[in-house]
Amino acid sequence: MREEQFQVTGMSCSACSARVERAVAALPGVQSVQVNLLTGNMRVQFSNQQSEAGIISAVEAAGYGAAVAQGAASTKREDCALRRRFMLSLGILLPLMAIHHLWHGVGSAVVQLLLTLPVLWLNRKFFINGLKGALKGAANMDTLVALGAGAAMIDGLANFIFAHRGAYYFESAAMIVTLITLGKWLESRATGRTGAALEKLLSLLPRTATVLRDGTPTTIPADAVQVGEIVLVCPGERMPVDGTVTEGCSAADEAALTGESLPVEKSPGCCVYAGTVNRNGALQVRADKTAESSALAGIVSLVGEAAATKAPISRLADRISGVFVPVVVGISLLTALTWLLLGAGAGFAVSCAIAVLVISCPCALGLATPVAIMVGTGRGAESGILFRNGTALETTHRATAVVLDKTGTITTGHPVVTDILPATGHNTDELLQLAVTLESGSNHPLAEAVLQAATDYTPEPCNNLTYIPGRGVTATIGSTTCAAGNAALMAEIGVCVPDVSALSEAGKTSLFFAGGNELIGTLTVADTLKPESPAAIAALKQAGLRVLMISGDNARTAQAIARRAGVDEVHAEALPQDKDALVRRLQAEGHCVAMVGDGINDAPALTRADVGIAIGAGTDIAMESAGVILVRSNLMDVAAALRLSRAVLRNIRQNLFWALLYNSLAIPLAAGVLYPISGWLLHPAVAAAAMGLSSFCVVTNALRLRHFNPIPPLNMNTITIKVEGMMCPHCEAHVTKALLAIPGVTDCKADHKAKLVTLTTSQDIPLDTLHNTITTQGYTVVK
Repeated sequence: MREEQFQVTGMSCSACSARVERAVAALPGVQSVQVNLLTGNMRVQFSNQQSEAGIISAVEAAGYGAAVAQGAASTKREDCALRRRFMLSLGILLPLMAIHHLWHGVGSAVVQLLLTLPVLWLNRKFFINGLKGALKGAANMDTLVALGAGAAMIDGLANFIFAHRGAYYFESAAMIVTLITLGKWLESRATGRTGAALEKLLSLLPRTATVLRDGTPTTIPADAVQVGEIVLVCPGERMPVDGTVTEGCSAADEAALTGESLPVEKSPGCCVYAGTVNRNGALQVRADKTAESSALAGIVSLVGEAAATKAPISRLADRISGVFVPVVVGISLLTALTWLLLGAGAGFAVSCAIAVLVISCPCALGLATPVAIMVGTGRGAESGILFRNGTALETTHRATAVVLDKTGTITTGHPVVTDILPATGHNTDELLQLAVTLESGSNHPLAEAVLQAATDYTPEPCNNLTYIPGRGVTATIGSTTCAAGNAALMAEIGVCVPDVSALSEAGKTSLFFAGGNELIGTLTVADTLKPESPAAIAALKQAGLRVLMISGDNARTAQAIARRAGVDEVHAEALPQDKDALVRRLQAEGHCVAMVGDGINDAPALTRADVGIAIGAGTDIAMESAGVILVRSNLMDVAAALRLSRAVLRNIRQNLFWALLYNSLAIPLAAGVLYPISGWLLHPAVAAAAMGLSSFCVVTNALRLRHFNPIPPLNMNTITIKVEGMMCPHCEAHVTKALLAIPGVTDCKADHKAKLVTLTTSQDIPLDTLHNTITTQGYTVVK
């Protein structure tokens, strides 16, 4: 079996995509076919019984165009064509309407006819596709447009040639196709660029690799590296293949794959992955896989597969149109036939039939969705929420579960110093001075965090600076041997360190600093929680969503962050395929899944999810894979996007209700139902005006969204408690950990010097519960 991607053109609604699927599925040798309406992408699995040319021929026979997919260029060309069509049509329509209202007579009719013809020619696609759909018994939106514009044109020509009544409504035909072209342009403007995302993923793989051949370093194309060859990777270079370190020690930045915020130490026997960055020392790596079979290539495959198989959202207007068109045509024909049987003249009967078609023209029905989406996306942009396309905006409101990446989404994404703990007999200045001296020559993220916290200090001269992979650094300052690193390094040099289990449980990494055989102090470093994260997660819960957190970090760190953020369900040590699998599992359980992330490793899950939401400060690849981008990198905007989507969909339903109600009331009037009773008869000219009024009502209703505030209201309480007995930062950590474990506590800050604990809660929590929690930790609450 082979699998190929095709680009299909000419589809206007879900009926079109279904017809393409049926045509291709009927071919011998085709196992499966899936069509993505909005991207025009068709994914086909077929055997040698079938060929690409045969599949393309089947699509063309169904009335559409097809070609082997070449990326996003065709989508861009279509967007440009729609924009050009609309601008040219509008440029002709405006003087046409002015002439219609300001100049009357035969000369005016001739000019109006001459101006209408080029507008209809520019938008001939409506008539071609509409006619094809009608002939195949599958009417679509283009059929409605063609009928409405054609009826208005026929009415104008009949008046001009036969009746000479002086009322020529050629501009109605031009207005219909121009307004619908505007709607289609608005819908297609921001079609997702999955091809660009895949290209950026592939760009992470280096083009060349240096391998040892006969003992000589040789530069070759990265995709030419064979399994078993030794690859040389210098500091700052990306790994060209997945492999195992044979010589050298370094640290690798694996954020692209795992989301891990800190580099991972690499020594002989450790695995490395293509696309990750070698940060420090030179490495020799034995290639275990080729570039095509690397973990990064797997991510590319996942993104491509998810993009190809994602089903397009069902368009309510298209479903209605499938029934609406034949019903309206039937009513129109029945109207003409009924009046002829009742003895009315042919002109009267045809006029009533045309009035039915004109007044049921789908301007309001066609604009109900795109205009609301246009206003909604504009309001979102003002709030820092970018919906890549109408599909994302429509789908977001259905979300029942939201999966949050940890690093860069719930947290800031980079380590910072959180605690400065000088040892007994030493002070903060002494500790920070030593830290700056030892860490100033390192580019390790932990060292960068230390230097950022001690910008007021200048490094002292030192000798014999030695980097010890996986442990830390040593140097000689004056005549004293000093060291900075983890507990393992301190144990090697005989320095006792305090118990930091409480800090570790809080997700913090402890760095110890020693001079001689004496501990000078401890600095703790952590990827800190974003200030708005607890409130944002509380808002998502209040909106009725199931909130989950997934991270490539270790379980202890992930659990600590989850407790502080208020997330109940945590999945740690997850690779990209694990995130994709979690989204699949939730979808299988019946959830509509929103995935929020910022890294390359989130791309498969972002694409797989019903709606992908990328944090704006994240990678370009994450943003290319997502349908929603949060420009301000504020997690509260996830809840805001949900509220805005729900408001837009509510507005769309109101618009569709109005459009259908309008037609339900106006069609009988146009058919002349009240004429025998009251003498009321809807002239085609009045029908055209009523059609314009219905469109005006729909647009006006959509404009109300400009004043919608998407930021969710959330009642956050701040409580301050005076506590006696806290003596040091370790006491603060014990109290903070205990209080954050209480459901509803979103943030907690303890200050042992001020003897105060400040809490932020998303719900009412009895004070007795808070006081008892503090008391059980061995501290006294002052009431």
